[in-house]
Amino acid sequence: LASCCRRGFRVMIDPTDQGTYVRLDALRVGVVDDSAYFRKLAETMLGAFGVRVILQAATEAEALTMVMTQSPDVLLLDWNLGTAGNGAALLDLLRRHPDERVSTLAVVMVTAYADKRRMLAAVELGANDVLVKPLSARRLYERLAELSSARQLYARRGNRLVPAVPPAKVIHDGPSEIIHVRSPLRGKTIR
Repeated sequence: LASCCRRGFRVMIDPTDQGTYVRLDALRVGVVDDSAYFRKLAETMLGAFGVRVILQAATEAEALTMVMTQSPDVLLLDWNLGTAGNGAALLDLLRRHPDERVSTLAVVMVTAYADKRRMLAAVELGANDVLVKPLSARRLYERLAELSSARQLYARRGNRLVPAVPPAKVIHDGPSEIIHVRSPLRGKTIR
């Protein structure tokens, strides 16, 4: 296996394999879901990927505290937190937060509903990606590897920062403009 450093983490390349393996051991992942079973399942998958820091929250309030005090790099956020809150409302709150460390946090919405309306609403609110339950370990790994290795552009739409995807198609048009680029693993804003 050959390795090289890329943006603060290692990319392991196996000459016998056509793909690459992105090490996720430096990634801090928060899992927000009212289901203890889902949190344990996600923790098991993340641990198998090599993620060492896995933070958990069961409610909207616990999740906000986790984000503010423990600074995850990526948040897996359930759309429906049952009586414990609303994942969509939490995402909206995060994207409107004045602290760029919070408003540019990579958020993957997780939902049991695969309807187009909900998917579009998650993207409109500023989700970096959406995964449908039951979670596929392969898709989760691919999303985390992508979020870990790619710089993300964010655009201000009104008073909310949202991912500008794809960056080449973002046009400066009135209130929408490119604000900054963030490297999720480092948690630093690059101007």
